[in-house]
Amino acid sequence: MSTTINGVTITVNFCNKINGPKVPLSEVSKGAPLANIYKTTPTGNTYTVNIVSHVPISLNADNPSDPNEVVSLDNGAGYLYLAYKGLQEVNTAINQGKVNCRTFWFEFDAQEDATEFNIYHTQFVYSVDGSAGNAEAILVQERNDDPDTDRGTVVTTRDNE
Repeated sequence: MSTTINGVTITVNFCNKINGPKVPLSEVSKGAPLANIYKTTPTGNTYTVNIVSHVPISLNADNPSDPNEVVSLDNGAGYLYLAYKGLQEVNTAINQGKVNCRTFWFEFDAQEDATEFNIYHTQFVYSVDGSAGNAEAILVQERNDDPDTDRGTVVTTRDNE
């Protein structure tokens, strides 16, 4: 199922918990989720994004602040969401200055003091219509409802070869 938010149509291919041992807090990146993006078709404005994220094993049901900006990642169970937040200028070393980024949040609600995590791999495809504006990169953030635990990554598009 596809959802259009502010001129960007998002289709979630999957959001899978990777089977394996729980990851202790000491091994969780303090940076951001791992993300990559590539152009899905040689022509057009369609892109595929992969996110690998550490998610606390114990989640609370989440009520996103703006339900019109999110797509469920767990078939409506209410724990994991992908939010599209529009364009944002970000200072980055990629271009040694400001980059116009399309901003996505991987959202969940968990206790701040989580000590064990699961790893999730999420893949979605998005296409852009003319009203969504131009972006040079994407910004992907993990977004716990507690702002002290948010982390983000800026990545640029690579051509699909």
